[in-house]
Amino acid sequence: MIVKFRIISGEKDDFVRDIELYSESSFLDLHLSIQDSCGYDEGLLTSFFVSDNDWKKGKEIILEKMDPETQQDVLLMEDVIISDFATDKKQKFIYVFDFFSVRSFFIEVVNIRKSDKEDKKLKYPICTLSEGTPPRQIFIEDMKNLDVDSPDFVSIDDLDDMSFDDDYDDDDGFDDDYNL
Repeated sequence: MIVKFRIISGEKDDFVRDIELYSESSFLDLHLSIQDSCGYDEGLLTSFFVSDNDWKKGKEIILEKMDPETQQDVLLMEDVIISDFATDKKQKFIYVFDFFSVRSFFIEVVNIRKSDKEDKKLKYPICTLSEGTPPRQIFIEDMKNLDVDSPDFVSIDDLDDMSFDDDYDDDDGFDDDYNL
């Protein structure tokens, strides 16, 4: 199966990425694809949260353990398969891409389809839509100048005004009504 994720930012209205990958891929593959599509340093701490329809954080999937003793039961990106959590269209995830400033992308599964012979010609994961510039990644040395009261920061409450509607001309051959 091929899973298509739509990624948006609460900071940049014109930012959107669509990333497709095999359902047998790991969350590490999705993380690296997001980082690559945004031109980010992939070595910074990040995590995914499985989310409900109201963007409440559920299970956390982390890049690496900081304290193996207290994080024995955490899920690691390299070990968690996409199909473990992305089983339905509309499944939501929060991706914390700037761990220290707690800035996030909001991700939704917008399609799941069977792979076909044409897919074998492509190298997955693949970014199929890239519009707008991503929010700037903040490094630790930038933290001393960080304005946490800036209107650029978006709270979960602001998400009601954001849309995952398919307003983009992405005639990609997906059957957007397919469910597992």
